[in-house]
Amino acid sequence: MRKLSFRTVFSKYKLSFTDYLARWSYSVYRNVRLGLSRFFPLKEYEEHMLKDIRFREEPSSTMPKGYNYLEKKENPGYLRLKYIDFFDYLPKEDLSKFKKEHSYFVRKNKLSRYGVFQTKRDRENLSSLERYVDWEFFSTLPTVEIKKRKSISHCFSYVAISIRNLSSSFLLVNYRIFITDEFNQALEQICKSDYKPYSDVSRQFNIPWYKPKRFGRAMYTGDDLRRKEYYQLLSKLKWNAFSDLSRYFTFHFAQNNLFPPTFQTFSTNIRPDKTRKNSGFWNSVMLCSPIDYAPELNACVCWDYDCSQNEGTCLSVYSGGNYTGSGILPEIAEYDLASVFSTYMTASSMRRIAERDIAACNRKISNAIRHARTSGILRTRVNVERKLYYSYRFICEFSGETIDNSDCKYFSLDLDKKRSYMQMSFDGITESVKDTKASIDSLLHMLNDAAEYRSTSANITLQWFMTIITLLSLLIAAGSVFGFASFDFSSLVDSIKAIIKAICQIFIDLMR
Repeated sequence: MRKLSFRTVFSKYKLSFTDYLARWSYSVYRNVRLGLSRFFPLKEYEEHMLKDIRFREEPSSTMPKGYNYLEKKENPGYLRLKYIDFFDYLPKEDLSKFKKEHSYFVRKNKLSRYGVFQTKRDRENLSSLERYVDWEFFSTLPTVEIKKRKSISHCFSYVAISIRNLSSSFLLVNYRIFITDEFNQALEQICKSDYKPYSDVSRQFNIPWYKPKRFGRAMYTGDDLRRKEYYQLLSKLKWNAFSDLSRYFTFHFAQNNLFPPTFQTFSTNIRPDKTRKNSGFWNSVMLCSPIDYAPELNACVCWDYDCSQNEGTCLSVYSGGNYTGSGILPEIAEYDLASVFSTYMTASSMRRIAERDIAACNRKISNAIRHARTSGILRTRVNVERKLYYSYRFICEFSGETIDNSDCKYFSLDLDKKRSYMQMSFDGITESVKDTKASIDSLLHMLNDAAEYRSTSANITLQWFMTIITLLSLLIAAGSVFGFASFDFSSLVDSIKAIIKAICQIFIDLMR
C-alpha cells in the first residue's frame, strides 16, 4: 500500500492538476470575453456566469457571546482546543516492541514533572497486559514533555499515552496531545475574523479543462470560507502531531493506509439554545449534526462522518465547564470522554478496514475463479487471509464487553431528551462487526468451494487419464504376447506414445 501523505488524508479541499488548469483557462476566457463585450454584448447567462451580480456582501457569522455561570453574566465568547486524542490498535504479541518504542520516545524527549509516576517494577508489570482476557482495564504511562522543535513547538507541548484492553488479543493505545496557547490564538483569530463570500470554477465530470465556455460557478458564503480555513488549520495540526509520533511509534492503522481515528476536545463558554440562532457560527467551525447533548455534563458531542477515504473517523466534544464552583462532574467529563469513545472508534475503524479489504478481495476472487486455475485460486486464498489477518482476528473475538456504556445515560440526541446517537452507535457496533465477520466467512467459503471444485475436476481428469493409460498398456502387452508379426508394432507404439504425451499435456494444463 502507498504511504500516507497529507494530501491523501486531508483531501476535502484538495484540487487536482486539471482543476488548476480549469481555473487558468476560465480566467483567460473571462477576461477575453469581458473585453469583447463592447462589440459582442453578453448574453443573459453570461451576465450571471462572468459577473458577480447575484452576490450579496454578507459577512460570515459573528462569534456569539459566552456566559459565565459563576458570575451570572455574559462574557466574550471563546472556543479553545484542549486535547487531540489518536487511537490505534496493538496486537498483544507486539507489546514488547511497543515498550521499546516508548522507552526510546522518553529518551529522546523528557518526562513531565506532573503526571503518572512509574517505577521499574511498574514498567515490568505492563507485560501482564499480554494475557488473553476480554474485559475492560487500562494502564496510564507517564506524561512526556516534547522536546522543542520548530515544526511542532507552537502546536503541542505534552503527550500522555495510555493502554486499555480492546479484545482478547488486542490492546488499544491512546495518544493524547496537549495543545498550546499559541495554536489556540490562531484558532481564535479564525473564529473572530470576518470572511467575505466568494465564487470558484465549477465543472461537470465530463467537461475537460480546456472548454471554459461550458463551465459554471459555485457560490460560497463567508461561513464556508471560515470552515475551510478552520479545517486546514486543524488538519495541519493533526498531521504534524501524527508525523512526529510516527518517528517513535508504529501506527497499525497507518500501515493499513488509514489515518488513526481522532477525538478532539474543545472548551467553550458559548451555550447552545433551542432557537439555533448561533447555528451559522457553529456550522462554520465544523459543528454539525448529528449532535448528542449532555446538559448534566455541560457538553455536546459532534459525530463528523464527512471524511476522505484515508482519513480516520473524527469526533469532537465541546465542553462548557462547571455550572457551580463546587461541581466537578463537567471537568471530569471534559478530561475523560475521549476514553469513553476510544473502544467504539477503534472497533469501528477496524471494521471499516475489513469492509474496504473485502471489496478489494472480491475483485481478486472474481478474477481467480473466472480464470479457473487451481493454483491461482489457492494463491488468492493465501493473499486474502494474509490481507484480512488482523481484521478477521479482531472481529472473530470482539464481543463489545470492553465498551464503557456508563456515560450513555447523560446524552440525548437533542435537547428534547431523545435517545442518543452515542447509545445507538455503541449498541450497534457489535452487530455490525458480526455482519462483517459473516461477509468474510462467506468470502473464504466461496474460495474453498472454488478450490474444492477445481480439485475434484482435476481428480476426475486424472482418473480418466489413468484409465486410458491402463487400456493402452494392456493393448501393447497383448500384442507382445501373441506376437503378431504381420503388424508393424513399432509404429503402433510410436502412435500410442504420441497420444499419451498429448493427454499428459492436457492434464498439466488442467492442473494449473
